Amino acid sequence: GKMDFNDSPEEAAIRDKVRTWIAENSREYDDLAPPRSNEEFVARQKSWQKKKYDAGYAGITWPKKFGGQGKGPMESIIFSQEEGKSPAPTGLYAIGLGMCIPTVFTHGNQDVIDRFVPKALSGEEIWCQLFSEPAAGSDLAGIRTKAERDGGDWVINGQKVWTTNAHLCDYGIIVTRTDASQPKHK
Repeated sequence: GKMDFNDSPEEAAIRDKVRTWIAENSREYDDLAPPRSNEEFVARQKSWQKKKYDAGYAGITWPKKFGGQGKGPMESIIFSQEEGKSPAPTGLYAIGLGMCIPTVFTHGNQDVIDRFVPKALSGEEIWCQLFSEPAAGSDLAGIRTKAERDGGDWVINGQKVWTTNAHLCDYGIIVTRTDASQPKHK
């Protein structure tokens, strides 16, 4: 049988609402020259993320208790499709809000969640992943970077490379090996 890729009536209504909001709120980015500096690039990204946050378009699929909208994947997909057609500056938050912060709110204690999640979702802080290593690439089982306890701190020894947008980020999540006696995937 044929697949129907058309919006349902409910999805069409969401798309119309989103398309209108994006058109009205992305006008300031219409005919901008490319950013002249990293600071200008980041400022544009932050301004767009804050607009989305204020309007309830940030964290569309995240649970409400973490500042999200608690909605389904289709609403997020529709928003992303329409946003991608616009001049809005996007992309800088994809890793942080797509991977890092969901990890924080899934595994972090309440103090960590309260400190980091709202500032990331509102665009105030930007995150990256510190995963890749020279000999391992993105194979997390092959990482060699070690983290060892020293009192209340972790001392990290190793090398990370190829971290997308690290120079523009405020925080990163790092993957390290804490127990060499464990199998690689542990």
